[in-house]
Amino acid sequence: MEQVAILNKKGFTLVEVLVAMVLFSLVLIFMLHSFLLAYRFNYTKLVKDEAAKIAQNELERLRNTSYSSINTICNGVCNNFNPSTASNQCKITHQVRNHNVIFGREIIVNENPPYKTVTVIVCTAHKDKNGNNIRYQTTTIISDKGF
Repeated sequence: MEQVAILNKKGFTLVEVLVAMVLFSLVLIFMLHSFLLAYRFNYTKLVKDEAAKIAQNELERLRNTSYSSINTICNGVCNNFNPSTASNQCKITHQVRNHNVIFGREIIVNENPPYKTVTVIVCTAHKDKNGNNIRYQTTTIISDKGF
């Protein structure tokens, strides 16, 4: 019996299909890694933004309280912040992307009559891209003169 050679070359061989699948899966793995990295950076940015909002809200709250009741609280809580050891007065819980994130707050007041220099520090145990705890600090001056 004679063997007839197949002259029709319209299909792919099994080896070609396997090589294409391996290359395609490698591309997908690298894309998945990029998506995860982008998600982490975006989440870190959202936590930083939330810390800035908390600090701004604390400053607004302090501006609306009487001048004599603005005092230092939670001094040093943001040095190596640990949510499990911090007092409840020094912790604020906010939701960031459906996760409860515990922030620490520190209010430092330096009095130079007729002004008080108020520094608000908001920190969390979450790390940034350099491995440092996320921290936001802002300072303002509050006067008893009502300017």
